[in-house]
Amino acid sequence: MSLLLMISVGFSLSSVSMMVIQPLSLGFMLMNMVFIISVLMSMIIFNWYGYLLFLVYVGGMLVMFMYVISLIPNFIFLSGKVFIFFFLFFFSFMMMNFFMLKNSVDVVNKYMYMFSYDNMSMGGGAIIMMYDNFFCYLLLGFILLFVLISVVKICYYCDGPLRVFKFK
Repeated sequence: MSLLLMISVGFSLSSVSMMVIQPLSLGFMLMNMVFIISVLMSMIIFNWYGYLLFLVYVGGMLVMFMYVISLIPNFIFLSGKVFIFFFLFFFSFMMMNFFMLKNSVDVVNKYMYMFSYDNMSMGGGAIIMMYDNFFCYLLLGFILLFVLISVVKICYYCDGPLRVFKFK
């Protein structure tokens, strides 16, 4: 049931994050989504993998939102509608999952049997480093390298900080 709750919160946060326009509230939504994803990973695989994933995401997001917030002017934080849409999506996902899984106890037992540590043939750590995931890691490395080079080029052309400060 807690896995169902976490998946519903994750889907509702991802669907509501499309309506957010302020960078600070978008960062807050993204931070919550990362927390939900890391908790799901720690439930399914191992606790250390979720913790490591959370630390990597937080480190990357701190750098990214530092640049975004320094470039974009400050807006007034009005998010009453966003919370209403979040709870609407959350309860709709919960009700949809509840009615779909109400009579399927066998499906839940199969999922619990599939995710138990005894039935994983390769162990918990080997699933992360499978051959199929290698291309995802390689693509992620290239994306991070491209972002690093582009940030260095932006800072190099401006010869200093991204936002100009005026002192009076």
